[in-house]
Amino acid sequence: MKKILWLLLFLPTLSQAAQVEFPLINLIHPTRRVEAKTGPVDDMRRYIREVKTEISAQLANVQANPGWGFLVIAVREDGRIKAWLDTDDVLPSVVTQTMVSVAQSTEGFRVKSGAVVFALGFGINGGNIPLFTQPFPVEWKKAAACENHDCLRVDVERLVLETW
Repeated sequence: MKKILWLLLFLPTLSQAAQVEFPLINLIHPTRRVEAKTGPVDDMRRYIREVKTEISAQLANVQANPGWGFLVIAVREDGRIKAWLDTDDVLPSVVTQTMVSVAQSTEGFRVKSGAVVFALGFGINGGNIPLFTQPFPVEWKKAAACENHDCLRVDVERLVLETW
């Protein structure tokens, strides 16, 4: 019984208010292709900055253990935005819902054709993205019928547009 009380006493220190950092932007397509689809990337840069700022603000008082992952975002030529979370860590549902909701509700940027797909790598409370990790959400793996390295051959833009 004493061990349980001792554990409960220190349990609040195991998780803390979510400090979200975004150390990485992973463009799924080469920069030239992204620029050809968007024109000047100023609006894309604005969108990314607003998403990161809003997520950090909304999660500032949410309790979360350290974790990492990718917020994968696709912006279509019709202006619609879809987001997925790709992580191996268990994150509170409020964290995952907030990230996806903010990405999908923030005003996007102009895309001339198809879709622009990219990922924001994130760390929560010191969580670090493992080296050489590429984003590929579980939903994509199911739709493409691939696993890990097999997924590197998948045309992500086509997959996103077909499974939207």
